[in-house]
Amino acid sequence: MPLIEIDNPVLAELNAFPLSFTTQEGLSSNSQYSLEFECEQADVDYESLLGEGIRIQIERPDFGSRPFYAYVIGASDAGQHQDKFVYKLELSTWLWFLMQNRNSRIFQDLNVLDIIEQIFSRYGFADYRLDIQGTYPTREYCVQFSETDFAFISRLLEDEGIWYYFDHAEDKHTLVITDRQDFDDLDFGYAVLPFMPDSEENRAIREGIQRIQRSRKVRPNEIVLRDFDFQNPRKNLQTKVEESRLGLQNTPLEWYDYAAGYVDTERGENLARLRLEEMQSDGHLLFGESNAVGLMAGKDFSLILHPDANRNRRFKLTRCDYVFVQDGPDSSSDGRNVTCRFNALNDDVAFRPLRETPKPQMPGIQSATVVGAPNSEVHTDKFARIRVHFHWDRYKTTEEDSSCWIRVVQAWAGKGWGVIAMPRVGQEVLVTYVDGDLDRPMVTGIVYNGDNPPPYQLPEYINYSGMVSRSLRFGKPQHASQLTFDDNRNNERVMLHAERDLQTTVERNQATEVGMDKFDIIRRTFTDWFTNHVSYKDYVFSITGFSASITGVSASLTGVSLSATGVSTSFTGVSTSFTGVSTSFTGVSTSFTGLSTSFTGQSTSCTGVSNSMTGESNSFTSISNSMTGESNSYTTVSTSQTGSSTSFTGVSVSTTGSSTSTTGCSISTTGSSTSTTGSSISTTGSSVSTTGSSVGTTGSSVSSTGSSVSNTGSSVSNTGSSTSTTGVSISYTGASLSETGVDLKKVGMQSKN
Repeated sequence: MPLIEIDNPVLAELNAFPLSFTTQEGLSSNSQYSLEFECEQADVDYESLLGEGIRIQIERPDFGSRPFYAYVIGASDAGQHQDKFVYKLELSTWLWFLMQNRNSRIFQDLNVLDIIEQIFSRYGFADYRLDIQGTYPTREYCVQFSETDFAFISRLLEDEGIWYYFDHAEDKHTLVITDRQDFDDLDFGYAVLPFMPDSEENRAIREGIQRIQRSRKVRPNEIVLRDFDFQNPRKNLQTKVEESRLGLQNTPLEWYDYAAGYVDTERGENLARLRLEEMQSDGHLLFGESNAVGLMAGKDFSLILHPDANRNRRFKLTRCDYVFVQDGPDSSSDGRNVTCRFNALNDDVAFRPLRETPKPQMPGIQSATVVGAPNSEVHTDKFARIRVHFHWDRYKTTEEDSSCWIRVVQAWAGKGWGVIAMPRVGQEVLVTYVDGDLDRPMVTGIVYNGDNPPPYQLPEYINYSGMVSRSLRFGKPQHASQLTFDDNRNNERVMLHAERDLQTTVERNQATEVGMDKFDIIRRTFTDWFTNHVSYKDYVFSITGFSASITGVSASLTGVSLSATGVSTSFTGVSTSFTGVSTSFTGVSTSFTGLSTSFTGQSTSCTGVSNSMTGESNSFTSISNSMTGESNSYTTVSTSQTGSSTSFTGVSVSTTGSSTSTTGCSISTTGSSTSTTGSSISTTGSSVSTTGSSVGTTGSSVSSTGSSVSNTGSSVSNTGSSTSTTGVSISYTGASLSETGVDLKKVGMQSKN
């Protein structure tokens, strides 16, 4: 029986005969194979072989044959042997096809084994088995970026200290993924092998270990890891694992690594232990050579009969490279040769794969679009994080779970204070990575694009800078508040716009200085609330269309006041006013006063039209000087009590419908008085009158006087009709000049025009 046999439909048609078969099998590395065969055809169709599976059988001396199964991944001419042509096929496992698929993809909330199974699900021919003892944490966010599927899963397995090997059968090979440190024994009688440094003649008939050599390397014996958790920034995440018996005396061998990828110390300690086992296993390798057909990486065997008793023990096989060679079918001899070079570890040394697969680094920035829940405009969490869709991600579009929650760089961030400006759904943001780690993204800025242009029309308004917001609930461009700085030379200005309400709160003092003019427009109501109000004004010019005022207690001190009011409505409970000089011009004034007390030094008043309605008016005047050009008065009911009254009237025209006057004591001095009365009814209790000169003309006069004392210097009177009823009247007039057309007075309600 030949040493090497092959089975494949295409090769069977070619009547191919295998000349050699080599293997390169190691833990956590994809197996590579090479097959040389000869046939009579000079133009073998390589296309018919590529991707095809080939069965290879290696004869065992005593236990049948050992199977290998591999896929053709390459073919080449290898020359000519006598009258036949030699070809070389490159073979590998199904894992090799993962090297031909490069991808960029995001995985969320999965552990490393879940991620690997998702990758394998794309390959219908993937045959694998999980042999896992440990538990592995869920990864919130894991990125495959511009990596082959093979490189990606290799990197993940190396990070977790998980390794793999291949188990071959006649028609398939199975990828075994495991973290076990108790390797299974070799099958078919290879679990125990003797040390036999035999001659070449004996090697052909006896199997054993011909050579096993030790090697040692100085490796770190202390691992220190450190990381940072932004949710617990004060938490100390530094971990340390050491193996003192493996160190060198007085020589520190510490390996420190930051951003190891953990947020709790237990996970950090596990990772540190894995790193230490990885480095120590690489420093305790053994290298050997054997002619035994049954050696296999991922299994162990026991060595016996070695002159060094310390080497008569169990070893873990970590790599086995075979060379199988046999003579051609036309050879007169049945030459064959089996050589295996292997790597091994003592069985008490843990095996961990070296972290040889680099993690992609992102030295620059990436562009992404903010995403959120359906119909949402701002999608965030309590840490002001957002989610984005990376433009290189072809598996997601606008889904809210397109990425993990990503922190956003703000201009200022403190403990409950700082600046907050949340990127909104649909905006383009720029993303960088903390420590260059693709699994730790950070949004560092927002940029404008075709869908999101700048708020100012550029380059027309290059003089504008500032901030323009946008109202939520899908507001239009005009629905915005803004703070804009106009830097146009000699026309600089600051524009502040509140789309609806503007609220300002000052905890202590506020000072405002306006260099020239201030212009306020209030469309509806202006309300001021003061504890104390002190106002200093050089000049005040006020034009008011309508004014309504309710004042509990008001105290005012004014030097000079000029006021022009169109319509003024005032409700005053109690008003106390001290005015030096007041000049007032009022178009129309309507006043409702409950109680008014007024102390005026000097008052000059010019009124166009004044309408006054008074429920009750009580007036106490010590001294009153009045000069009236023309006065028209209509009073329904008037009750007046005057302590002392001095009146100087140029021309007075008075029309009184009915007048009832009760005077306790009246002293009147009239220089010249002319009075015309339509009808006057007067009832006087007691009247004392002194008149310098009086001229009177009376049309009809009915007078009933209880007691009257009159002293008149000069009196001129012309009365159309006068009815007067006076209880008590005491009058003293120096000079009185009166002319009245019609005068109707009624006390109780008074209207003046």
